[in-house]
Amino acid sequence: MRFRTWADRATGYLFVLPDLLGLVVFVIAPAVLGLILSLFDWSGLGPMTFVGLSNYKTMFEDPIFLRSLGITFRYVAVFVGGNFVLAMALALLVQHQGRGIGFYRAVFFAPASISLVVVGFVWKFMFQPNGLINGLIKTLGFPGQPFLGSMSQALGVVLSLSFYLSAGYFMVILIAGLNDIPEQYYHAAMVDGATKLQQFWHVTLPLLKPTSFFVLVMSILQGFQVFDQIYVLTGGGPFYATTTTVFYAFQSAFRYYQFGYASAITVVIFAIQVALSVVLFRLLKGGRVA
Repeated sequence: MRFRTWADRATGYLFVLPDLLGLVVFVIAPAVLGLILSLFDWSGLGPMTFVGLSNYKTMFEDPIFLRSLGITFRYVAVFVGGNFVLAMALALLVQHQGRGIGFYRAVFFAPASISLVVVGFVWKFMFQPNGLINGLIKTLGFPGQPFLGSMSQALGVVLSLSFYLSAGYFMVILIAGLNDIPEQYYHAAMVDGATKLQQFWHVTLPLLKPTSFFVLVMSILQGFQVFDQIYVLTGGGPFYATTTTVFYAFQSAFRYYQFGYASAITVVIFAIQVALSVVLFRLLKGGRVA
């Protein structure tokens, strides 16, 4: 019996081992290395010079970093709220089974399965001065817009691409959460005379809290890590109008060869993500239904 218990434990550990190794090699080790590197001045070649917290001090005196931080917070605020509302609307629209509903679910989910770079290039072509969107605007009699060349419009185009790519994915998660809500609660609400809006507000939203918590946390993490859309669409421009903190860290490391400074930026981004996740955890009580 004792041998069997030991063998069962060993089998369990062996199944977990590949994931554990992946976590250590690709997540924990790079994170520790980044934290250590943030205390050094290193160009990627040659010796590393220990500078202590100098990179952090430089960061908060760097106007480009401070501006990128503001842009990131604006992006995350709009992305998290807009993405949740859009995904929820799509989920409610295709929640119930019906004729052809699978087709619509597939259409809404399809962008999440397409290469982000491919979609990004299509988006870039559409928002060119002579692209599809400007063609439609001019057809309606309005003047063409600079979009990606405008400091006030470029971030909006990046956000529209992020919504297009993410809403379908989170729609699927919310549908699963909606389908887990027992029908009896809705029947009881209808007996009490509740309208559809009241049912959504007093039944759906409270009972969907665990799923909503997951969607919001994942959206926050996605928002702070946005990179590909910006790299493909704008390259951080025009005039740093779409340079987020992650993109600025990338530029610091691979354009200006300041690997220590770039690592310090990523450490600060990580700390902000953890802090916001903890705040959200407290506000939503970890997604627990009261």
